[in-house]
Amino acid sequence: MNKILFASDLDNTLLFSWRHKTDSDQCVEHLDGKEQGFCTQQSLELLASVCEQAWFVPVTTRSVAQYQRIAWPAPCAPEFAVAANGGILLVNGVVDSKWYMQTQELSAPWWDELLYLQSRLPEAPMCRRWRIVDGLYLFAVCGDEESAQAGRRFFEGGTGLNVEASGRKLYFFPPPINKGDAVSRLRARFLPDKVICAGDSVIDVPMLRAADIAIFPDADLMRGEHAAAVMLHSGAERFPDFVLKSVLNEIRRIPV
Repeated sequence: MNKILFASDLDNTLLFSWRHKTDSDQCVEHLDGKEQGFCTQQSLELLASVCEQAWFVPVTTRSVAQYQRIAWPAPCAPEFAVAANGGILLVNGVVDSKWYMQTQELSAPWWDELLYLQSRLPEAPMCRRWRIVDGLYLFAVCGDEESAQAGRRFFEGGTGLNVEASGRKLYFFPPPINKGDAVSRLRARFLPDKVICAGDSVIDVPMLRAADIAIFPDADLMRGEHAAAVMLHSGAERFPDFVLKSVLNEIRRIPV
């Protein structure tokens, strides 16, 4: 039987915050007792169908604790998830020790650089607070998107770490800790016939490049990048619904 691996970003791809919710959307995440993350009703129905026919593996930059806040409805709950930008594999919510040990070996040469960059963040007035996430990468919050881009320019070129800005957040990743390498590791584990990846930000680009089919919302995101095949959001429906309909359409195209 042919099998598809659907590796997807979460925030602003399948999930979104209260700022973008409508009255019909369903809350799937709480933070400090308040509603935090939402899915469309249609996307949850579509995702349940995807989970019956493919491997659904979230691949997120969220920390393990942030990922575990998500309360997936039972038909949508994935057995596997990759957190910390590819660094940690969860199997039924438990850290896969073999995956994590491999990640630690890959990231070890960059640990001193992470600590050095952390010590320099007070020099960057645009960075308001920061922390090292799950012992793997450095994360800073800036005042707004423009400030985050200024922070990227401030540090880029002065470090061997990959510096990325997404929204008002600034990230410093060891080069081996990226979603594209995570997809390669998932390929080796699952041996799928096809890999479909969906994402919406610059941090997702390595994963989209690694896919057999890449789904994303804006042509500019992948401008100058290569992907084997592309499904670009038309804007006619909400992005999570488009993503999951596209995955299901691809599943139906593959003969059993």
